[in-house]
Amino acid sequence: MLEPSSQRYSEDICCVLKETKWRYTRSPISSLHSQINSNPADPVILARRVVPDDANPAGNIHGGHILQLMEEAGHIAATKHCNSQNNTSDNTNNAAYMARLEHMDFLQPMFVYEIAQAKAEIIYVSQHSLAVEVNVTADNIYTGTRRLTNRGILWYVYFNNVNQRLDIGKVPPLSYNHPKQQEGRQLYEKRKQERQISKEIPINANNYDIAGQTVSSINTTQEAEGTVAASESILAHLVMPSDCYEIKYATGGCLMKLMDTAAAMSGIKHCKTVAVTASINDIDFYKPVKLGSLITIKSRATFISTKSMETHVQVIAKDIRTGSQFVASTAFFYMVSVDNNCMPLRIPPLVLTNDEEKRLFEEGRQRYENRKNSQMNKTN
Repeated sequence: MLEPSSQRYSEDICCVLKETKWRYTRSPISSLHSQINSNPADPVILARRVVPDDANPAGNIHGGHILQLMEEAGHIAATKHCNSQNNTSDNTNNAAYMARLEHMDFLQPMFVYEIAQAKAEIIYVSQHSLAVEVNVTADNIYTGTRRLTNRGILWYVYFNNVNQRLDIGKVPPLSYNHPKQQEGRQLYEKRKQERQISKEIPINANNYDIAGQTVSSINTTQEAEGTVAASESILAHLVMPSDCYEIKYATGGCLMKLMDTAAAMSGIKHCKTVAVTASINDIDFYKPVKLGSLITIKSRATFISTKSMETHVQVIAKDIRTGSQFVASTAFFYMVSVDNNCMPLRIPPLVLTNDEEKRLFEEGRQRYENRKNSQMNKTN
């Protein structure tokens, strides 16, 4: 697991790929800042060797670790671009905060002792946001092979942290034309239309005050096997300094890792087997989560096909001093049940017990059909 400490940043952050050669830099932050500003078009590459502690019960690398690596690389690329025209020596209060992850597939599994490499590159910039494409590869140092495991587009918003208040900053324009700039522009326009259609988050955070309940009041009844309620999983986490950006707000990678874990727990509870992440149908981050907040991650099954399971994941953030809380993030994760050889298994049907669950199931079916059609169109 990558820990964003000052030592880590000063020693390990600058692996920059130029053509096919590695350049490794051990420089103080001040000189590193000037090097980065001299060529803002350079991609950011982070690499680390994955170890057994990173594995899920199937023996593959936990999807949350991959998401966290992707987000860290994206955050660095976005933040260095946002500060590329800032000539001040101290920009630690100015950073890019993750706002969204576009739909992403886990193309291939990653295994212990392979080298995970995340390459982040800005493909589109608007006035207050920017899109970063992150590609993740797995390198086998014994065979010399390299596989693409993930490709995702992460959106960031530029924030200035002034007197403990986040103000949205203006993103500098790109100084170059990226071949995927049109793709980023189309996604940006699509999201603008969606925001105009739905201005509010359709979830009431006050319905999920898990932190205010006693342990004995949670899951005190035995839910019937195969039901939506039986698949429900709840995680609670206190946001610590190691979970945060320099501006003392939780990183998108921290939240995505916890969301992936909660989704996997729901999959395991329903399937009674190991469940791994196959894809994510967008993650939206609605509001930054402060250091010291108590976050609750709630996941439950909403739709099931023969070989995949849709889980809806919500992140509720609570200020432990004031008691106020809000929905920080939501997403749909798609899980696959696998055997000991990582081969897919048939998923048990989902038992629907009320009209709300039936409605959500039908909505999930529509998303499933749309995803299948989209994949077919890409192959044709």
